[in-house]
Amino acid sequence: MARREFWGLDDSIGYLARIVFRRFTVAFEKRTSPHRISMGQYALLRCLWKSDGIAQHDIAHRMGLCEPTVAVTARRLENSGLLCREVNASNRRETLVYLTEEGLEPRLMCASQAAHNAATRNLSIHEIATLHALLCRVERNLATFEAALIDVES
Repeated sequence: MARREFWGLDDSIGYLARIVFRRFTVAFEKRTSPHRISMGQYALLRCLWKSDGIAQHDIAHRMGLCEPTVAVTARRLENSGLLCREVNASNRRETLVYLTEEGLEPRLMCASQAAHNAATRNLSIHEIATLHALLCRVERNLATFEAALIDVES
């Protein structure tokens, strides 16, 4: 496929990351549409698959999202029967989030794996590991840059 030009942005890492994210999201959501799960909702479910029964604010912190975003996503998943939310008995200000049996749906993991496999097709294991490591470094660099901007503004 020929490299497309768009206002000279095709050499921009940020622009390329945006395009890759959009394509990955489309590939993912085509496979999860029968389950009516978006990529953002899946990410929240994945967070709970790692450790169930955690506070909404902890989910927001782990996912790098705002608490209201997590609350809205959790409410939608609760309405779909994939999770339930309960007020923490020992801290009434916290809402704990738990997966339901339906939230442990293995077909969702298969959909995610299919999108991952499509994205990494023709890449070696070493290239995938390198790509992952580089993206993690870029994310940390941007987090540091963002924190420095916040300090300057304060």
